[in-house]
Amino acid sequence: MPTSVTTPRPFYGQFAWAYEYLIERPVAKECAAMASKLSRRGVGAGASILDAGCGTGRYAVELARLGYRVTGIDRSTEMLALARARTDSPVGVAYEVADLATLPGARSFDALLCRGVLNDLVDDEPRAAVFEAFARVTRPGGVLLLDARDWEQSAAQRAARPIAERRVSTPRGFLVFRTVTRLDPATHRLLLSETLRARDAGGGAHHRHGRVRDALLDPRRARLGAPSDRLRGDRVLWYLRRRPPGHR
Repeated sequence: MPTSVTTPRPFYGQFAWAYEYLIERPVAKECAAMASKLSRRGVGAGASILDAGCGTGRYAVELARLGYRVTGIDRSTEMLALARARTDSPVGVAYEVADLATLPGARSFDALLCRGVLNDLVDDEPRAAVFEAFARVTRPGGVLLLDARDWEQSAAQRAARPIAERRVSTPRGFLVFRTVTRLDPATHRLLLSETLRARDAGGGAHHRHGRVRDALLDPRRARLGAPSDRLRGDRVLWYLRRRPPGHR
């Protein structure tokens, strides 16, 4: 089985501040839809949610606005620093440094949200460790909300447009983010080469980052079943019920 060749993404460290400029999502709309579906599954306002891989906290903040008690975890201290510094953060959000695969089972949440993270877990062992950790911290009968890219849609989009580039002007300078994609149909993986270039206000380039990684979880191999919902672009979402111990 191919293995990933990966260096840490600049979004997770030095360039955490650039993440929301380059990776846009309709967060308020998505959270409203998730809250509606959680409520129909018995997880309404006042319930506890673990945002696993919360990044800069934008989903955690929006869910807290909708009345949930949210704990956001991430292993990137730089992203968590941005989350804690958000001026739009309501009461009811707490942040902690933690790794998804080693979550302690001392606390139990009514729901667990994991958005934009699972595609990095392409090998069986780390993926199994993360799902076991999710089960430890979600109460029996609780709900797991997981998203990943859909292979068929992702493959079609990337085949039609293997090179994508996004340019943005920010208060800290001009950013260029370029992605070159190769498809590996045999393993259902996207092989990505990413480059981030940044120029400061004076016009000098101060960072260039490139990497290659495998970045697509195959839902069939992960045994997630059919997705519950389709999101914008090539992403799909699952709402899974945490079974009580011993239930098969």
